[in-house]
Amino acid sequence: MINILLIGTFIILILLGKKDIAIKIVQSYLRTLFTQVIDFRTRTTNAWLYIFSVINIFIILKTGEGALEFALESDTSPITLIKLVIFCLCIVSSFSILVRRLHDINKPGWLLIAGMVFPPFLIILMFMLLFPGTDGANKYGRDPKSLPYWYLR
Repeated sequence: MINILLIGTFIILILLGKKDIAIKIVQSYLRTLFTQVIDFRTRTTNAWLYIFSVINIFIILKTGEGALEFALESDTSPITLIKLVIFCLCIVSSFSILVRRLHDINKPGWLLIAGMVFPPFLIILMFMLLFPGTDGANKYGRDPKSLPYWYLR
């Protein structure tokens, strides 16, 4: 079911003549997942947070069963180990993109840890993530909207 929804979204983009956007989304997702997984210093946009989160939720749901299987069984297959690695990458990259989104509104990423320690603060953080990013450069880097395909950064 999850595969059908994810693949269906990309098929719809391709049918609408947005093949380049579909390809860029996949490239950006893989870049975020594998190369920006430990990037806690730069910025990202609201749009990319939403797009990445939707795809990431699908991947986490699909690979979570492998992580659970790894935890419950002593005999694991290579596929289960691959699912576990992908699951861990998805979780860490989710924290990374949230920190980069906080940086875009010129707030420190440590606020995310404060939200985990004080759960009521998570509600405030969720609203903060909705704020528009700082125009131009801030202390965390240049404005991601100044780049081509800014909504995928």
